[in-house]
Amino acid sequence: MKQRITAFLLSLVMLFSVCAMNVSASGSDIRDDTAADYKTALSLAKASSFYGHCNLATAYQLLAIGVYKGGLDFSGAGNQWYSHFSSVSKTSGGYSVITIGGKNCLYDLTKQYGNELYNIVYCLGTGGSSGSKHCLLIRAIINGQVYFADSFGCTYGGTYYPEGACTVLSLDRFVSSYKEMNGDALGCVYFTNGSTAQKPDSSENGKTEETFVPGSYTITASALNVRDKADISGKVLGLLANMEIVTVTEVQQNWGKIQYQGQTGWICLSRDGNDYVFWNGKDEKENELIVTALTADRTTIFLDETVTWTASAIGGSPSTYIYSFAVYRDGELIYTSGDTTGNTVSIQTDKTGVYQAKVTITDSQNAKAELYGDEVTCAGERSEILPGDADGDGKITPADARIVLRTAAGIEILTGSSLTAADYDSDGNVTASDARRILRIAAHLE
Repeated sequence: MKQRITAFLLSLVMLFSVCAMNVSASGSDIRDDTAADYKTALSLAKASSFYGHCNLATAYQLLAIGVYKGGLDFSGAGNQWYSHFSSVSKTSGGYSVITIGGKNCLYDLTKQYGNELYNIVYCLGTGGSSGSKHCLLIRAIINGQVYFADSFGCTYGGTYYPEGACTVLSLDRFVSSYKEMNGDALGCVYFTNGSTAQKPDSSENGKTEETFVPGSYTITASALNVRDKADISGKVLGLLANMEIVTVTEVQQNWGKIQYQGQTGWICLSRDGNDYVFWNGKDEKENELIVTALTADRTTIFLDETVTWTASAIGGSPSTYIYSFAVYRDGELIYTSGDTTGNTVSIQTDKTGVYQAKVTITDSQNAKAELYGDEVTCAGERSEILPGDADGDGKITPADARIVLRTAAGIEILTGSSLTAADYDSDGNVTASDARRILRIAAHLE
């Protein structure tokens, strides 16, 4: 009974304290490494899932990549990572520890140490829609793109990324998404092997002490006026919000020329030693073509049902992306799409086994990038729907309760048999009450 109560309490923590939620080597390599390291972390923890336990997920990922060699045990709130590592300078793996505090810590980190960084623990405080603390390992930040695998499944831009899947977001999108979920950052902890710990020359970040260059900029001021000329006396045309991204086409001293609502405007880039913007580098269209995801709409499927994978990409010359899909069953090629402008592929299962899609994307300059998608298991004939089994794996677990709670909160959308199973009390609505009942069943209290 004591073990059941303990498991139940841990599940409650997981359910109601929602943590939220390399490209000099190729982006594909970094994505593969990120997902593989998360699987290794699960193996080291002898677990099939961290169920959103962000500190354990982070700790075991650090073990998996060798930053720590062992003896790492942090199971408290996310802010403990920052407060702990602020007072140490070395790891058991020989890495140096650099800590930067404040809500703009990632911008400060990249500004100080360059545009290619690896192994960063990001720590957030209480706030945001989830009202919870959180920490996660950022595997890399390269040219303004953040590579990470979270202990929670999250949806970005309509694409769902399950636990442990490598997600690639722009730095601005990453910061704003986690601010919305968890509030402002407490700080970040950067683990460096020494070769990247030296601050680069300021000109590498797009500007010297007094000079800016054309490019993409993020507004770091709380708000920034757009004026009709490069002078503080210029007429105010409008206002740019914090974290908004603009393209500066011309620079006059500390002023940048932009296009604003169909007209030419100027923004102050820096004044009295204070920068109001952060340089993102070249426009995104000049970046390397990267396939960011190939995500399936489910992980378990039954015979004669249809599964759909959706691809997304960034960079390259995206005036026209051409997609070519291949689908495999247990490693055997069973379908090819040929070239298409559509970014999805659907297939109806006809045999049991593990289905997986692969996409190759070509841009208008014939640059190519490819990625294998989520694995989907066809488990045979669908049996009678099991009430509470929201993920369709044939059993009731805390993961089902979490899915139901996210659905009740409007964070996740269920359809078909999954929606029917989630409505445990069959009242026509998926609510927190359904989640509580499912969690009690998973803990063997009902």
